[in-house]
Amino acid sequence: MKRAVLILVLLTVVVALPPLYSQWSESRRIKQIQEVKQQARTVFGDQVETVLSELESGEPPSVVILYTGGTESHLEPCGCYQEQSGGLPRRAHVVDQIRQNGFPTLLVDAGNIFDGKEQIDAKRCEVNLKAMSTMEYDAVALSESDLAYDKAYLSRQRTVATFPFLAPDAARDDFTQPFIMTQTEQHAIGFVVGEACEEVVSQADIVVALGEPENPEHIDVVIRPDEIETTVSEDGRLYVGSKHEGKTLGVLAFWMDTSRKLTRHYTAELALTGDVGESESVRQLLTDFYRDVAAESPSQDARLFTEQLLEQQPKNGYVSATACQRCHEQEYQQWSATRHAFAYETLLKKERYFDAGCVSCHTTGFGYQTGFQIGDSNSTLKGVQCETCHGPGKQHIGNPKKSNIRSGADTSLCLQCHDTKHSPGFEEVVALHRKDVDHSRAPMNLEELLASRIARVGKPTLELFVMSYCPYGVQAEEKIIPIVKKFGDVIDFKLQFIAQEKENPSAQDITPFTSLHGYPEVAENIRQLLIAQEYPDKYLDYILCRGKKLDKSWEDCAEKLGIDAAKIQALFDAPEAEQLFRENIARAEALGIKASPTILVDGHKFRANQLLRASGTPCQ
Repeated sequence: MKRAVLILVLLTVVVALPPLYSQWSESRRIKQIQEVKQQARTVFGDQVETVLSELESGEPPSVVILYTGGTESHLEPCGCYQEQSGGLPRRAHVVDQIRQNGFPTLLVDAGNIFDGKEQIDAKRCEVNLKAMSTMEYDAVALSESDLAYDKAYLSRQRTVATFPFLAPDAARDDFTQPFIMTQTEQHAIGFVVGEACEEVVSQADIVVALGEPENPEHIDVVIRPDEIETTVSEDGRLYVGSKHEGKTLGVLAFWMDTSRKLTRHYTAELALTGDVGESESVRQLLTDFYRDVAAESPSQDARLFTEQLLEQQPKNGYVSATACQRCHEQEYQQWSATRHAFAYETLLKKERYFDAGCVSCHTTGFGYQTGFQIGDSNSTLKGVQCETCHGPGKQHIGNPKKSNIRSGADTSLCLQCHDTKHSPGFEEVVALHRKDVDHSRAPMNLEELLASRIARVGKPTLELFVMSYCPYGVQAEEKIIPIVKKFGDVIDFKLQFIAQEKENPSAQDITPFTSLHGYPEVAENIRQLLIAQEYPDKYLDYILCRGKKLDKSWEDCAEKLGIDAAKIQALFDAPEAEQLFRENIARAEALGIKASPTILVDGHKFRANQLLRASGTPCQ
């Protein structure tokens, strides 16, 4: 008896241990990756809420000076990870936040604002000045590097700006001035470059030098365009620096007594990370610029792997992952739910789909004749597909051999996109990341995929396309709805129906729509849309209930869930119900979706059996 128990225990351990070890190993791998990357992703600056709390505590400041410097007209970080700080849309949003708190606020730049000699650089600098004008900057200092640009260039840039350019007397021109006096409700602030003239000294309560002053006498504060430690000199002069590329927004707050004497100050740098909101108007400026650039810039400049043999072969070309799927179904399914497959959707969410520098690493074959082309909304080469790692596959699908495709084992190729700028810490954990692209792994299920999308881009969109009387569609609903409830508001769930509108409906037709299971299905589809509209907290339960009782009256489920059936029927009989259904089925029609159920996650189409581990025959 004891022997039998011992054997049973051993067998239990043998069976249970491998999956438990696998789970522990996977958890440990992910934790290691997260820890290394988190350490590499330095966050610059303080949170907006922290700084606002400091300014709002006690007596309000007499004046708040917000400042930037050394931006070199950097528009925004690439957005590859949450901790990246900076960006004109975020800066504009934060400036508005601080102004809305009622503080007397001034906004200035300490110089080093221009960058680059090409025509595209001039346009980028113009966009920067337009955004700064939208933010209502009070003044911008021109540093020596800025003044090195010729007069025609500086005059052109000045016409874009609604604020003055400041430059020392020795460098003055008709588009610059040596100082500006600004007046808040109670105090006069003078901004100077070079040195403080007598006019400023006699009128200003605080004299602020933008850039390194030639003569610091009579200057209270120096804002430099480079990064320095905040210090106070022996004679009481405050020195602050600026983060390169506009990674932060500097804050200087001053408190003065009734005699206008400075009593104390507060300094901070505001973090402009992904959790900060954006100004819509400034975002639009950048989007328009990216579109213009995409139309003009040669895509060949952004090509990847030009030194690789397969990319150099003139008779080779890109064929897309769907061509690979014919022979590699398991590999395709594993890949289709990974972040690589969704890489292009990340650009759409961040509105960087016109930026060639971003597109090259988020699509396949960009810059090559047969690769992805900017503006091709129907391209089959969106995302980081098989051919990014394995090389263009035209020759391989025609004659499959190991010699005409890459193995994908060379991780140095990964680092062309996952470099220190876009993926800090990646190089240290590239070996651990290999498991993410291991095609022998089981594909993600729906819960895993949604969790991955939430971690990557925030709020993913989940669309379920069904026919309400389709048995396989009902089965999919029974599996999906509990998942939708679990994630709640952190996902955007949309129920879409598959039906058609008759081209020439007759007066005898009950409805202008057709569906596979006839009029009862059309009617049920419309009812479900109306219940979703009128009872958003009950419609999922109604769908679950109705799926089990399609042979009975719909009122039974409505009554059980506290849904006013008479109200829904009245809405059903109104002409607006047909329009609601017409708008809903247009989505499936536009995408050419005819099979129930079909699942889309952030625009990617999946089979129900893959994401739900379900089996059945689609209705179509």
